[in-house]
Amino acid sequence: MQFGRMMGVGLLVVGMLLLVFQGIIFLSSPSVNPSPSTPPAQQRKTSSLPGIVGLAALAVGAVLFLTGRRQDEPEPKHAVK
Repeated sequence: MQFGRMMGVGLLVVGMLLLVFQGIIFLSSPSVNPSPSTPPAQQRKTSSLPGIVGLAALAVGAVLFLTGRRQDEPEPKHAVK
């Protein structure tokens, strides 16, 4: 495997992991409607940064994987048909 393809696969895996992490953060956030009799608890602010970085890593990984060419493969104009 060539360097570009290996890096592309790595970025695809990291991007998927970050998107899963973002989904877990989003789904585990507490409910917005607390009961009126309880005092308001400390609100935790969630960030969408893992999702954005995950999408960027997926995009760059896909580009690297798809454009990576084998080193021993000839140029398309010199290929034997």
